[in-house]
Amino acid sequence: MNIIIIDDEKMAIDVLRFKLNRLTQFQISIKGTFTNANDALIFLEKESIDIVFLDIEMIDVHGLQVARQLTRKPSTQIIFVTAHAQFAADAFDIEATDYLLKPVHEKRLIKALVKAQQKLQLQGDVLKEKKAHLLYAHTLGSFYLLDAQHTVMKWRTRKVRELFLYLWFHQKKPILNVVIIEELWSDLEFEKAASNLHTSIYQLRKLLKEQGIKDPIQLVNNHYQLNVEIDSDYDELIHLLELQRHDEPSIQQLLNCYEGDFLAEEEYPWAIQTQLRLKQGVLHVLEMYITNTASINLLLKLNCLQKMLELDEFNENYMFLLLEFLIEQNKKQDCVKCYEGIQEKLFEIGISVPERIFSIYNDYMIRV
Repeated sequence: MNIIIIDDEKMAIDVLRFKLNRLTQFQISIKGTFTNANDALIFLEKESIDIVFLDIEMIDVHGLQVARQLTRKPSTQIIFVTAHAQFAADAFDIEATDYLLKPVHEKRLIKALVKAQQKLQLQGDVLKEKKAHLLYAHTLGSFYLLDAQHTVMKWRTRKVRELFLYLWFHQKKPILNVVIIEELWSDLEFEKAASNLHTSIYQLRKLLKEQGIKDPIQLVNNHYQLNVEIDSDYDELIHLLELQRHDEPSIQQLLNCYEGDFLAEEEYPWAIQTQLRLKQGVLHVLEMYITNTASINLLLKLNCLQKMLELDEFNENYMFLLLEFLIEQNKKQDCVKCYEGIQEKLFEIGISVPERIFSIYNDYMIRV
């Protein structure tokens, strides 16, 4: 069990850590201790933690407030440790696993850990059941859908594939049949379009049921909604973009994840706005990281600059930053290649190399 402790009193943390380490009957790994709740929340954005031992009455923030933020991670259990009994009802309202009063006795601590272990086992069983039919959608750049055996699924028609993607993207809310028709069959008369929708829904249902998924598409009051557990690179990207702080591992994850624009090869009009939003989000994160990070891995910085220029190929500032970086590293051949690439690209649209790019390159070539 991966555990962290949040308490504004260091002595209380040390006592609890000592007691936990004595319980050798459990497989416990204390991943961190925090006297500042905000530091703990940042840590939890990047790490998978099973149990949080959380004090309630802390100086800077109330433990119940922290716990409400932790409910966004349903797999993480909360065990309150406090000197005050009056908050017990509130604690269980947010589905805390247990509520321990200080000083914590060993028998009571063991009982709480047994309860947490049982919940972890139950969560694991539920997760295994879900993964038995879990699909994976690759949407950044090329699109493909993998079944539970990691085999690429085949589509009856291009419209069935688009219908799946449209329903998946809007999965959190039911979509009126008329809206789907307007988005996917706007070029057809209504009766023909409605017939195509019904046929495509039938084919999509059949395909998903063949994967062992029961009731994959729900229809209520002419509203369709996809009812399928699907993992995706899109969800991973959204998680990375929503991080409050970025470090070297998260930036590398972002570079690896963003293989291309969202559904770039599909050319769906309804996906264009999302494509632009995600691209701008990635560019913003990368630009902020290389600008505001004091000590930065040089290879990672190079990869960031190259990705930025790849995503916004006529951005003069990105051209300058990449060339400037190569000059700083005294990579003459790479500088020449970079400058010639900039020159060639701008020539295609009838633009000469900007003065500051020409000057920095010319000055460097004279020096070397």
